[in-house]
Amino acid sequence: MSKEKQQLENYTNKYIDYDKWLIKETKHYVFHYFPKSLAEKEIDIISKRQERAFKKIIKTLKLELLKVKIKYYIYPSEDEKTNLMGSYGIAQAIWCDFSVHIVYTNKMRPLGEHEDTHLLTLGWGITISFIQEGVAEFMSGNRMWDGKTCLFWFKKGIKNNIVPTVASMMTQKAWMDLPDENACYYYAFAKIFIGFLIENFGLEKFIKLYKFILRKNSKAKNIKVFEIVYEIKLSEIEKKFYGV
Repeated sequence: MSKEKQQLENYTNKYIDYDKWLIKETKHYVFHYFPKSLAEKEIDIISKRQERAFKKIIKTLKLELLKVKIKYYIYPSEDEKTNLMGSYGIAQAIWCDFSVHIVYTNKMRPLGEHEDTHLLTLGWGITISFIQEGVAEFMSGNRMWDGKTCLFWFKKGIKNNIVPTVASMMTQKAWMDLPDENACYYYAFAKIFIGFLIENFGLEKFIKLYKFILRKNSKAKNIKVFEIVYEIKLSEIEKKFYGV
């Protein structure tokens, strides 16, 4: 498992010592949730959903089973999450203690494969976020963004010149510099491109790509790695991807 430090703004681990957690343990998870919360009411639904997600990820990506269980911390509000783990956001995976933190309410139930994929692929190393997020979204299946499919957002992004080229995304900085307000377009783009690679060139090559496209590399070096793995120019891959 990679020891690369995760970049987390304002992160704190106060959640570890919080003494009011209720706990439910399953075969592959340890769930922590608040008393009298929606999560307490729906904990059986949550635990069954994540066990299905776990099996899907392991089977699809041909990952080895780990001895350590994934820890879930489920918060009733964004304020509670920010107070106990410091970082804003609805759902995050924390590498250092193999945990996932989500805000769970009547309006948002961010369950499924995405965050768990980030943790279960740590054995492959730490690749650039474009690839990381792409495979996490690929594993999430038909997950919707604002009631619309990823294919909808991808096509709209292409039409409106919002979606960048694949080559331009071959550094970590490129992903981090994308504007948050267009996240639905970028996650859709990453998902569809990674799905294209896996479905057309196979999982084995994708895993190799994941392991050798590194955050510390320059754009030129990562493009070279890409072309060595796939034995084809990235520009040619892009033409196939866009159907040119």
